[in-house]
Amino acid sequence: MIKFFRKIRQNLLSQGKTGKYLKYAFGEILLVVIGILIALQVSNWNKKRIDSDSEKEALYDLNTEIKSNIKALEIIIAEHEKSLVAGKEIKSMITDTNKLNSISNDSLQSILIVMNYNYTYDPKLGILNSVINSGRINLIQNKEIRYMLSSINEFIIDADEDTKIIEKLRGEYYWPMIASKKEIIDYNKLSRDNKKSFRNPEFIFWVDFITTVRQSGLEEENDLLEFLKKVNIAIESEIKK
Repeated sequence: MIKFFRKIRQNLLSQGKTGKYLKYAFGEILLVVIGILIALQVSNWNKKRIDSDSEKEALYDLNTEIKSNIKALEIIIAEHEKSLVAGKEIKSMITDTNKLNSISNDSLQSILIVMNYNYTYDPKLGILNSVINSGRINLIQNKEIRYMLSSINEFIIDADEDTKIIEKLRGEYYWPMIASKKEIIDYNKLSRDNKKSFRNPEFIFWVDFITTVRQSGLEEENDLLEFLKKVNIAIESEIKK
């Protein structure tokens, strides 16, 4: 094809048709430019299609991972709510002698165990971290979704902070100072007399501490839950487009 066009140009020059030669050369250049532009456009279409497919795949995977993390967080919140209720119940017994003395040892044991529940939220973030670290997050066209995905780790750190505080103080304070008192944790041998130990200042501090921090932690965990649900709804909406 190139030889064909070259032969035409040579014939025009040999015949002294300079004007026609220039027009022809310009037309040839124009055709080449148009061809390049078409090729670039096709390349751009292909890239957009590939990027769109990659975006959809990332969103599907993120949707699955976030749904799983939402379910796991709901379980954690339910257990921590039981812990808070149990802590408030123990607080009421501390101030109500008759209530403390009338409760059975088995019931008191159950309440104390539940009060000390401290489940750690360990979400699966493999896909999210991969999408962020690999730069695939930039394939997601929706800026709000990109921002929310980038904020998930920060929300998780905030939500887990109070759980870590309880775990730390449980190791440094509860077990050495409270759990070492057999009259408090040896539930099967509780009697009317040693139930007075529930008014021990150290034990009272622990109950006040765990209920206060648990309440704060639940607020953070519920904020995280609502945020994850919001991210999930946004992703599902984007997938449907």
